[in-house]
Amino acid sequence: MRLHPRTQLAFAASHCPLYANALALARWTGPTVPVTARGFPDTPLIREAVRTLSLRPAAPPPGGPPGPDGDRASDPPAPAFALPWWEAVRLGMVELAAGQARPAPDLEERARDPRQILLWWTDMFEAAVEGARGDLTTEPGTTGPDLLPPVLRSLYEAPDRSRVPLTDLIAALLAAPGAVPVTARIRRRLPDLLLHMLCQLAETGAVHLDRRRPGGGPCLVRLTPLGRYGVRQILLSVGVPAPLVDDVGRVEAGAFLDSLQSFSPDGRIIAIDSWLAARTPARALREICEAVDRPGAEPRRWEGAAVLELTSSHLGPQLRALLTCDRPALAHLAAIVLLGSRMLRQDEIDRIMAGRGPWVVVDMLAAALSAGEDGLADFLASPATGGLESLILDDVDRLRRTDHPDTVQVLEALGRLHPDPERAARSRTAAFLARALRRPG
Repeated sequence: MRLHPRTQLAFAASHCPLYANALALARWTGPTVPVTARGFPDTPLIREAVRTLSLRPAAPPPGGPPGPDGDRASDPPAPAFALPWWEAVRLGMVELAAGQARPAPDLEERARDPRQILLWWTDMFEAAVEGARGDLTTEPGTTGPDLLPPVLRSLYEAPDRSRVPLTDLIAALLAAPGAVPVTARIRRRLPDLLLHMLCQLAETGAVHLDRRRPGGGPCLVRLTPLGRYGVRQILLSVGVPAPLVDDVGRVEAGAFLDSLQSFSPDGRIIAIDSWLAARTPARALREICEAVDRPGAEPRRWEGAAVLELTSSHLGPQLRALLTCDRPALAHLAAIVLLGSRMLRQDEIDRIMAGRGPWVVVDMLAAALSAGEDGLADFLASPATGGLESLILDDVDRLRRTDHPDTVQVLEALGRLHPDPERAARSRTAAFLARALRRPG
């Protein structure tokens, strides 16, 4: 993704409802306002602030917040005051001391600093996210707070300015791998729960909701540029890679290849295009070769091959030269890229497969196994990739010539995990033979 300029983000932050109300209340306290022991002004002063500053409570979703009885009482003035007041106090816009509230001494100076505005807004957004996660704890024993992060991640990974139907967000939430199990009651209430949560985030300016759909269509949800900035800060704080498009080109090849698995499909395409655009095809090949030529780099090799396939038409002579390289990892990287490039005649494909095929297959299986045995099991069950192991199991002599360092480990894993009992048995036999062939003498 690309971020808007800091001054533009700060301008948007300063005009979002929650921030604007908090700052307005901080200014309203000048020079001082008496407060109770609870830190609130008296009710008449609260009503005065609500009236003077035209404060409004957060707009509820149709039908009100998702309480158990579904009813919604009319809002007293306090809800319009309470949240921005406590945000102003929490963020240090307002100082409480000796029964008095007053604006922070440097409030106006800090309120003009784009960096400070974004720091205040980010803190406010993260507090709103935590509050919304707490609201999703609806039944004893449920894990409601875990519902929000995948929703925000889905919105973050959507193409810029795209609007996602609320129904699609719910479907993706329930169908995602490792999705949080929910009861039938929670499933029925998810639209109201998520809409209530998103309305809270809309007050921070992070989310835009289009609820007035022609013909009663589903609510459309969009993460604003400010929301993308806020979600990115959360991702970075918990160690999730969230590189910017303009930064991708400067990332060294090893770290870049390692990060690709964390991207969404659209994000992956953009990241690869950005990385390749920052260097010539020859330089991309050289950097990737340096990054993958080491033990345990199977996932990197396959990611590197996928990147190089997009520029292989400019690398034909270099890739063919690498086929005769005395570094097995690089020779077989070139073989993988050439086999996927559609630049070869059939006799060239046959020649590469005869010489390099078994090593390439072992490397592919080792890359799948690097994600755990579940990764290899999924690989074997996939219609697109299952059956490739026959290239090493159907010809023991070719297997004997395969010098891949993970051959034995891969064969032993196939012996444990292959869904076909006959092939599993052959894998165990092949592992025994491969291990015996590598013993001295």
